[in-house]
Amino acid sequence: MNTPLVADSFVSLAALGGLLVLIGVIWSFDAASPLNRRFLFGLQVLAALMASRVLAWWTDLSIFRAATIMTAGLVPLATVLLAEGLLRRHAPRLTKWIAAGGAGAFLILALLPASIAEPWRVTLLFLYQLATFALAGHMTVTRDRASLSKAENQAVDRIALSLLLILPLLVTDFRSVYIDQPVRLGGVAILFLCWLLLSLGQRAVGHRDTVVSFVILLSVALLAALVIGFDNGLQPSATVRAASVVLSAALLGVIWKDSISLRTEQRRQSLIRHLAEDRIDDTLGFLKELQKHPLVDGALLLSEEELADLDLPAIKALFAANPLLRAAGTDSLSREDAEQLAWLLEKYEATHVMLVSSRPFRLIALNMPSVSATPGAETELRVVQRMAMLISERNPAHD
Repeated sequence: MNTPLVADSFVSLAALGGLLVLIGVIWSFDAASPLNRRFLFGLQVLAALMASRVLAWWTDLSIFRAATIMTAGLVPLATVLLAEGLLRRHAPRLTKWIAAGGAGAFLILALLPASIAEPWRVTLLFLYQLATFALAGHMTVTRDRASLSKAENQAVDRIALSLLLILPLLVTDFRSVYIDQPVRLGGVAILFLCWLLLSLGQRAVGHRDTVVSFVILLSVALLAALVIGFDNGLQPSATVRAASVVLSAALLGVIWKDSISLRTEQRRQSLIRHLAEDRIDDTLGFLKELQKHPLVDGALLLSEEELADLDLPAIKALFAANPLLRAAGTDSLSREDAEQLAWLLEKYEATHVMLVSSRPFRLIALNMPSVSATPGAETELRVVQRMAMLISERNPAHD
């Protein structure tokens, strides 16, 4: 078994996994926007590159070797296109000619047999990628910051930060007879790029937080590799491969976790979208649409008839003073009110009950245990409750 090939394959497959996760996140948010289309093109090119190189290594088929050269030649073009989208301006004409001309040239050069094209083809590819990345980096550094918003400048800064890491690690993807490289680290750079792009959706995460987190991950991976190497008597090159595998696995896990957090945040904000997009001229229509949202899936709309077996005057007084009540918040209630609420929650297997209309009297009961650990979602419920009350007071004829 070729040990370096196994490590290279693992790092590349981890990068492929990170790219697929990021592509899925972008598709779930807004794949139709012009900037996201440019992002997706670049990410899909990188994913095809990672897949084709692994297939080429393990099958030694010329079709996969050619696909590797073709996709590697498209990476600089995708970088320039993305830079144009981020900066909202065209690249200089020379940069466009170099990026487009090089991509076209390598689509043709990839078809040449290795016996004729190597090693000058790989050398040209390295110089082409290095020159184009440098030109794209120059575009971002010399941009007019005042013409971009704070969020746009933040996105550009994080892409530029990833390029600073990608450029030195990119060199390790090109084998040399003069330097014995234990592992290709381009996949690690791609994983870091995916992590940075995912962090753009987390506004509270700054550049420093991301860099510090990466340094911690890198330190832990190196420490783990040293322990593994010392315990098993590994050579330095094998220890470096172990470190790259551990770091790639850790980055892939963090990327997956962050993608889940973003999707959870997207679902959590569905209540806010409900307020912004759904109808506000009909209380019942508003409440029925509310029941379709994931956060309150299965919510029950209760009228006075459903509450007839309770002490209705006491229930009305309780919710007049506390429009939103939850199972964990009964300490401040009197014994009688606490008993009424406990019976109501038990009867409808609910964790939260909120008042949505006074005349006629209506409640919504829902089961959402996770809200007890998510203050932001509970705040959104309070906003929905208040909006429902305002709609009912504004449109009493619909009740």
